[in-house]
Amino acid sequence: MTRPIGLRRGFRTPFVKMGKEFARLNPVELSSLLIDGMLEREPSIAPHIQRVIWGMVVPDPNLYSIAREAVLASRLDPRVEAYSVSRACATSLQAAANAAHHYNAFPQEPSISLAGGVESFSSAKPVVTERASRLFKTLAAPKAGLWTKLAALLTTPPLALWPVPPSAKEYSTGLTMGEHCELMVKEFKIARERQDRFALASHLNAVKARGDLAGQIIPVAGVKRDTLIREDTSPAALAALRPAFDRSAAGTITAGNASPYTDGAAALYVVSPALEGKVSPEAHLVDTEFVGVAPKKGLLMGPGKAMLRLLERHGLRWDDVDYLEMHEAFAGQILSNVEAVNDPAYRQGVYGISFDPGRLEEARLNPWGSSIAYGHPFGATGARMLNQAIAYLHKTNTKRALLGICTAGGLAGAALLERR
Repeated sequence: MTRPIGLRRGFRTPFVKMGKEFARLNPVELSSLLIDGMLEREPSIAPHIQRVIWGMVVPDPNLYSIAREAVLASRLDPRVEAYSVSRACATSLQAAANAAHHYNAFPQEPSISLAGGVESFSSAKPVVTERASRLFKTLAAPKAGLWTKLAALLTTPPLALWPVPPSAKEYSTGLTMGEHCELMVKEFKIARERQDRFALASHLNAVKARGDLAGQIIPVAGVKRDTLIREDTSPAALAALRPAFDRSAAGTITAGNASPYTDGAAALYVVSPALEGKVSPEAHLVDTEFVGVAPKKGLLMGPGKAMLRLLERHGLRWDDVDYLEMHEAFAGQILSNVEAVNDPAYRQGVYGISFDPGRLEEARLNPWGSSIAYGHPFGATGARMLNQAIAYLHKTNTKRALLGICTAGGLAGAALLERR
């Protein structure tokens, strides 16, 4: 970006496990409850909001635009324009980036964009099989004769009519993210104990940060704080869990060192340069980077590449960054990326990056915890990370944050923030 764009911390709902406290709330309801809570807490912001950029990842056939429906269901002026985005786990990071790019193009526009996202795994709808879909289309076809419809009905096996959950597999590879991560940790020789230790640190760091982040959470459905953080977990408890993807003795990824399916919403304010005299930013989005990697050669290896590109572009080293967060789809995914960015051969041969930013120590990552502890509502995680980074910089009176997020499809995003 040619011009850093101002950010103000927003808010989020508590993050809760799929099927629990938010089970009866759909994505529109979660979104509007968050937006209304934000308007109530900061009413002076509302008149300046001219657009909402909002996303979700798991599709709902009844929603043509989650962004527009969130506006119409909330107390925002219905004339506020809105559009939806989806970039898997980096969806709300993309929303913030889009707003920043808009203000780079139109810095004279005095407005605020509300950037965020939502995920409600609890309300994800099952889908019909291909065989059932063909049957229903035949039965609904006006020109299909009675005998054609009857033949289609009689030749369709009853089990083909049974709905199935949305697929968690990568379309291009046929493997789930967890299965891909098992391949990654085997390639980089990441031991189970190391993964569990990193997962434990995420929970412990999130517990320490709970008071610093409490002000960002808007209660919903009687829930006032995140419900997935485990204050009482331990190395022994994590070690007792069975592998979830590779069930053999070689499997290392478990429910304890992976992020859970989560319901929640999060958002922040992106402030135009023309409005900074009235609404002061708390940090600036200096730059973003979105990359792709070959899925079959490391589906979740993109964060290292995206973060390295930002460091190279701005002439920074890992030690120049005060807050480092890499979204924890899996502890093994984080640790594989750490090994990759510290390996000159991998940086050059796979990422195509010769720049050496020094060594990244895994202990520096996620000092306030990340998605293993908080949970991972796909559409909301990017905004959660941005808000958390801004809060950390203010709490510690430091300057610079770097974030990285892996996504489905071998994609990834990164963001560089500065407090001035």
